[in-house]
Amino acid sequence: MARQCKRWARTAGIALLASLGLAAGPADDAPGPADEPGPNGFRLTDLRVPRAEIRAGGPPRDGIRSVDSPAFAALADAGWVGPRDPVIGLAAGDDARAYPVHVMERHQIVNDVVDGKPVVVTYDPLSGAPLAFDRELGDRTLEFGVSGLLHNAGFLLYDRATESLWIQFTGEAVAGLLAGRRLQRRRVRQELLGSWAGRHPETRVLARPDPSRIDYRHSPYERYWTQNRAPFPVKAEDRRFHAKELVVGVVADGEVRAYLGSLVTAAGGRLEDRLGKHAVTIDYDSADGVFRWEIPAAVQVTEAYWFAWKAFRPRTSVWRDPGELPELPQD
Repeated sequence: MARQCKRWARTAGIALLASLGLAAGPADDAPGPADEPGPNGFRLTDLRVPRAEIRAGGPPRDGIRSVDSPAFAALADAGWVGPRDPVIGLAAGDDARAYPVHVMERHQIVNDVVDGKPVVVTYDPLSGAPLAFDRELGDRTLEFGVSGLLHNAGFLLYDRATESLWIQFTGEAVAGLLAGRRLQRRRVRQELLGSWAGRHPETRVLARPDPSRIDYRHSPYERYWTQNRAPFPVKAEDRRFHAKELVVGVVADGEVRAYLGSLVTAAGGRLEDRLGKHAVTIDYDSADGVFRWEIPAAVQVTEAYWFAWKAFRPRTSVWRDPGELPELPQD
């Protein structure tokens, strides 16, 4: 089953993942004793996952630069993004912000303040997951950077105060002083700017942090999107569906369910479902490769690639599961 290609894929300027240092590295780059510097200089103390599952992804620590002093523009002044470009939308109180995906691909982390509250907005180009969290943890306000390390083929953040490592997909610290702590999630949407602006016409748009050095017009991940495999080893797989197929994953009342773009398309592009006591409505536009959904706030929602959702949520059910489909051949 061919993956529904994203609307923003362009044919010009295709770059290999290796040009960003994202080719899979060896598994034996884990350190010896935990108190000695390990991959990218991190001390893997108080680990909550097996050490062999933390891998060097290629770039060094901060080789992908987070945005620590973000600038924003009014919608009318944001000429670097159009109404049919995908954005990550975050709203709190009267404050609404749009983070263009083509900018987030290059930086992955924005340390921001929304409606007066410190938040971190993240996007993992490997797992396809846009997620946001509160940066306040007890009496600390954390600032995050890109560690250059991976777990379960998803990137690890680190906080600059304690150098603890955090799983982007779950918001849980898995190494360092804060190991075992979890960040509070903020709900985000990934949709076309025109759709987001329809919800929030007052939205402001993240400016490109470094347009003199980075050509934001072209994605280095275009070839990656079509590859039917996880980029690194993962703990659970289901090869009946393309690894990079887009999914809305939901968790509520002890139930975990995945809504795959191809299955929503086969059902006419729109579905209504129930997860426990909660009503779920999902639309999928296969031409643009984006979801629109209406899901109660009590339900946790994650948009991601299928391989990543399955890796982190191995016991997931699949809406309208087609049963014994053959496994797709991998690239």
